[in-house]
Amino acid sequence: MTLIVAGYSGDAGDAMADAAEPQWNSNGKVFSTRFTDNDQSADNCAQTNQGGWWYGDCSSSQLNKKTDSFWTTAAQPTTPDVQASHMLIRINY
Repeated sequence: MTLIVAGYSGDAGDAMADAAEPQWNSNGKVFSTRFTDNDQSADNCAQTNQGGWWYGDCSSSQLNKKTDSFWTTAAQPTTPDVQASHMLIRINY
């Protein structure tokens, strides 16, 4: 099974598809882990960031990071630490 992310809804701005940094887009990307490097970077972003995610060339969002999770958009270019998040995953068969 391949887990591909598509779309975002919420009130934090869309860091999954930030037009200001298209190389970091997560939409349409395959989930990467430290054991399965599916990102577009020369490095293994999941290993570097200590958490699995839908990476392009690393990312402007990372909610599974071991420490200092982040969610950055062009509208909010600073990188605030995420205090809490809630993610729902729907699997289409």
